[in-house]
Amino acid sequence: MSSQDLLAQRHSARSFSNRPVTRDTLTAIITQAQLAPSWENTQPWKVYIATGDAATRLRQSHFQRHNQGQKSWTEVMPPKKSEWAAFPQANLDAWRSNMLGFFGSDAGQFADVQKDLFNAPALVYLTMPQKSSAYSAYDLGAFGYGILLAAQEHGVSGVPAYELVRYPEEIHQEFDIPADQAIFMGIALGYPSDSKVNALRTKRRPVTDILTLKH
Repeated sequence: MSSQDLLAQRHSARSFSNRPVTRDTLTAIITQAQLAPSWENTQPWKVYIATGDAATRLRQSHFQRHNQGQKSWTEVMPPKKSEWAAFPQANLDAWRSNMLGFFGSDAGQFADVQKDLFNAPALVYLTMPQKSSAYSAYDLGAFGYGILLAAQEHGVSGVPAYELVRYPEEIHQEFDIPADQAIFMGIALGYPSDSKVNALRTKRRPVTDILTLKH
């Protein structure tokens, strides 16, 4: 698969079948993603992956916490709605409008699949040191995108989602994560189901809206 095809075909799947992702496939995906660049090769990331019984326990725990309305406190807090700058806020508003238009009266499906962590057979958690700078966050983002592209090359779909790290305590119950590491982001990996949510596609701004080329 060419790099252009890989970039074009990758999209966020949000509902997965029960088909497991093999240990060898997951190892190959992380090995390829490890080629991501980082500040002076600092490679600030660590990876924790739950599959099988561990993934089942996490999905069940998350479903229960979600249904009970438990408050969530992520270890790396996302920006508040009022803190987005105008340009990304406009893109966010357009995404919401597109999502609601796509689902119509079925909009509840989008929220429902999050309750059990998209039924993902592989739950990937990315950490970085607590005292990391924004540069390390950039590096971890590059590594995370590498995971998604490598997964696509192996025929595996994925989605990075806040929902996956919404309740850090359930992750700590499964993994012995050192206290100096912060759970930054989660990625769900698996093989898509035939759910309608997987047909949702997002749009990108025209390149002329973001690109400045000077000769």
